[in-house]
Amino acid sequence: MAELDKVQFADRTQLLQACIHCGLCLEQCPTYLVSGEEMSSPRGRIHLMKAVEDGSIDPQDEIFQKHEASCLVCRSCETACPSGVQFGVLMEQTREIINEQTKPHWFRKFIYTKLIGSRSIAVMMQFMLLLFSKARFVRLLTETFDLKKSPLKRFAASLELLPENVPFPSKRLLIYRTQQARRGSVGMLIGCIGDQFSSSVNDATINVLNRLGYDVHTIPQISCCGALASHSGFGDHARELALSAISAIESADIEYFITNIAGCGAMMKDYEKLFSGTPDLSRAQRVRGKMRDISEFLLEFHHDDIRNLNIRFEEKTSIGYHAPCHLYHGQQITDAPRELLSLIKNAEVFALEENTICCGSAGTYNIEHPEMADALLDRKMEIIKTQNPNVVATANAGCLMQLQKGLRQQNSEVKVRHAIEILQESMSRK
Repeated sequence: MAELDKVQFADRTQLLQACIHCGLCLEQCPTYLVSGEEMSSPRGRIHLMKAVEDGSIDPQDEIFQKHEASCLVCRSCETACPSGVQFGVLMEQTREIINEQTKPHWFRKFIYTKLIGSRSIAVMMQFMLLLFSKARFVRLLTETFDLKKSPLKRFAASLELLPENVPFPSKRLLIYRTQQARRGSVGMLIGCIGDQFSSSVNDATINVLNRLGYDVHTIPQISCCGALASHSGFGDHARELALSAISAIESADIEYFITNIAGCGAMMKDYEKLFSGTPDLSRAQRVRGKMRDISEFLLEFHHDDIRNLNIRFEEKTSIGYHAPCHLYHGQQITDAPRELLSLIKNAEVFALEENTICCGSAGTYNIEHPEMADALLDRKMEIIKTQNPNVVATANAGCLMQLQKGLRQQNSEVKVRHAIEILQESMSRK
């Protein structure tokens, strides 16, 4: 491995030994709940990692690679673990080892090291998908052909995730200035993919922050947080993107940096794990002090301000909340979105059953592993059908698209919204 990887993995043996194989993680692991396979549980996957570490099996072993690739990296096992096993770090290291030993397919490498993080390529793709969407090409293609059973199943999975109307590409302002009494300046992550397909979430976030007296800086130098590359084992590229983001935040004239995508927020708060044992560790730690999820920021600093606005729905509205894995398990933010939504009069907010179990989105997991992702989505659809909310709320762009796909396929009238969108719309009505 490269010298940087040796530094990154210096404590791997110690991290692996933290697991005592107690099994408390099993019933919290989505892939184990669906498959029932021990090797598809955190305990089983760590057993395989240890076997590679001590030389019992080769990192090119097909069984080893199959079970490590099938993990969602949802980190639910970390919440359940009494020993504090850092499973997310171990899994990302493992996938980096696999990429070192088994050269990834050129197209997969292109996606995670070139496409993701390139605004120009992303905008080109958005134009293409916009045309497909307007021509109803996507629906016609998926309704006419059963692509799930063809070699194009991953392509089919990506098409099914598209919203009914892909937004037209637009250039963001560098600063969205408040028209209220100014309280400060914050940076906001626009996202490498999120703004292409769920730009309304960013619009709502900017609107709420402006209304509360903040200038919002979009900081275009941050092209991507690095999460998707890191989860897929392209650690060098993830560290490059992370260092670029750290430099941009350091030089920006802001007090806080806001995210509304749970996976990106978890990644950026964990930058210090990428740079453990390197000179950049202290920089990552300083940036960590500025990081806030939008729900965390509003609840920490503006709970009373929002409550005093006396915002309301015109009639009783039940909101079922689905907690994104990387908000709940990654950032340990368990209740903030629900508490904010509960400030809206006539809102009846409750957590959906199996609220801490992944919906199957998990970054690009629903494209790379569509069968398991669909099985997990089916569980969510049954829960939503049983609990029957008027609206499903979540706090992550990936969950938003995944749940919208499931409800669209069932011809359900239940809408899925990001919590900040619901809050912003209520404030606008006020």
